[in-house]
Amino acid sequence: MRLFVALDLPDDIKQQLGALQFGLQDAYWSKPENAHITLCFLGDLPEAEMIDLGVALGKINCPAFEVKIEGVGVFGNAKRPRILWAGVKQTPEITHLQQKIATIASRHGIKLEDRKFKPHITLGRVHNSPYDSVRGFLMDHGLFKTRPILMEYFTLFSSQLGHGGPHYEEEFIFDLEPLSTEDAPS
Repeated sequence: MRLFVALDLPDDIKQQLGALQFGLQDAYWSKPENAHITLCFLGDLPEAEMIDLGVALGKINCPAFEVKIEGVGVFGNAKRPRILWAGVKQTPEITHLQQKIATIASRHGIKLEDRKFKPHITLGRVHNSPYDSVRGFLMDHGLFKTRPILMEYFTLFSSQLGHGGPHYEEEFIFDLEPLSTEDAPS
């Protein structure tokens, strides 16, 4: 099974993100219902290993936290833009959760990608878009912002590739610790 751990997003936020997905003719847009913040890509694992990993992930103790989505960007460069994304403000809380997940994955023998964690939401992929078009998209949506989102759980997803793009299935949902009333965002 192809697996990843992510923060799922509320439907209203997915709709807002979907409203950004236009303006580049040759972009391959992600399905809005698939929008998420990847914390750790795990790759292909047998079901028994997935269950063992799920048990270990279920022992993570982290408080719920707020996520802020703002701005858009691109991975790649001026000659080869590749992935359009909506930005997720990097906070100590999201970084801490991601590091705990990565540590558990490593302890289970999973070789992780060797790049710095940059929280984002993939909007689409561009392969042949001229950078001027991509730059126009970035400028048009640079001030994009959603309401703050309280993250109260994270999810282990499986991904099946097929015609029409990937299909994600929730395998396990892990609750984060509730915030006390004094810690809750106002």
